[in-house]
Amino acid sequence: MQRILIIDDEPLIRKSLKVALEEDGYDVFTAETGAAGIAVVRTENIDLVLLDIKLPDIHGLDVLTGLKALDGDLLVIMMTGYGTIESAVTAMKSGAFDYITKPFKTKDVTTLIKLALETRSLQQDVKRFVDKDRTFYGLDKIVGRSAAISDTIEMIKKIARADSSTVLIEGKSGTGKELVAKAIHFSSSRCGRPFVEINCAAIPPSLLESELFGYEKGAFTDARKTKKGLIEQAHGGSLFLDEIGDMDGGMQAKILKVLQERKFRRLGGGKVIEVDVRIIAATNHDLRKDVHEKVFREDLFYRINVIHIYLPPLRERREDIPLLASSFINEFNILFSKHVRGIDPGALQVLMDYSWPGNVRELRNIIERVMILSDPELILQEHIPAEILVNTGGPCNGETASPGYDIDIPDEGIDLKDATERFQARMIEKALEKAEGHRGKGAALLNIDRFALRYLMKKMNK
Repeated sequence: MQRILIIDDEPLIRKSLKVALEEDGYDVFTAETGAAGIAVVRTENIDLVLLDIKLPDIHGLDVLTGLKALDGDLLVIMMTGYGTIESAVTAMKSGAFDYITKPFKTKDVTTLIKLALETRSLQQDVKRFVDKDRTFYGLDKIVGRSAAISDTIEMIKKIARADSSTVLIEGKSGTGKELVAKAIHFSSSRCGRPFVEINCAAIPPSLLESELFGYEKGAFTDARKTKKGLIEQAHGGSLFLDEIGDMDGGMQAKILKVLQERKFRRLGGGKVIEVDVRIIAATNHDLRKDVHEKVFREDLFYRINVIHIYLPPLRERREDIPLLASSFINEFNILFSKHVRGIDPGALQVLMDYSWPGNVRELRNIIERVMILSDPELILQEHIPAEILVNTGGPCNGETASPGYDIDIPDEGIDLKDATERFQARMIEKALEKAEGHRGKGAALLNIDRFALRYLMKKMNK
């Protein structure tokens, strides 16, 4: 039950409001002086205060100051006569939620109270989401003890304090650029505002402009209604331009203009829209080389390269592999309700010796696969996928990992990841055919449990 305090020296107002609010289901306290009201807030958990500006002992503004000192989040609605509206406005600047003038209808007060409490509830929900995001994407999620990772964490701490400067994150695919971008946003004062991301390589140039800038109704054939673009949606927060190196020249010029002027127009629109947004860009290209080869604008490069972060490939920071593997094991233990204790030293050495062309993302996928397909107490070398063992010179599960399959590698080579996924999909199909569609029997033929089979089939859209 929510608790409301009425501070007013007029008995009739106190009584009528108390009766109406109790009928609405609130627990109501009353006080006829400012000092008595402050004493109630000091001893009771009050959600909202109705405070009269004119009190016999203390001015309402001073009472407001005292209440806010006790509880900075306390909702206070000022009650005032027509002659003291100026004081009520001053009170709002000092932290009051709103004010209402006397004489008033009880219904108007109860409506305002409901609005105030709903607003605070929404604010608390937003704070919980922000706190959750801070936890999920915080600095502690950037795992590693290498010099490169330690330097990156320290840089993020500094970047968070300068929350308007643009940031460029460079690194190969799978090194964790998106994770770093989110850590920058959620460690800064912008954390309560949107983090909006777009992969510039995944959207055709013809659609990228409308996605970023939005459009007005009728701007083109299918523009049936006005749509806000991602830049506008990111107002007050951060816009993450992933793979900006794949953006074409025309869009590069338009993004440069937004960075320079902090304003833009929607497609088909004449209104200039001003935005406060931090740009965080990422790329797996060597942008300096692209600038030299005239495929990336030099002026845009220097505009986004105010703060530069380089994430080296995993093979250049092998000391991070044990910590990363342990972190992924903990993650998947929770996700899959497993109880894996860790990795055997021999298996860990295999992981340390592998070149990791897919970087951290590949390591995460390998740990995920092992924990789905096996249920070990300890991850052993025999649980490591054959393609990892082959590329580290280790034995393929006692030379039994490839039971007589005829493998032919063409001269032009193969995509090992794609080939492995297709092979896995084919094995699942074969097992289900042999089991006549019975998933439990199919899982048994593959020596995995039903949960693992369902997960793999969902992942492959089977």
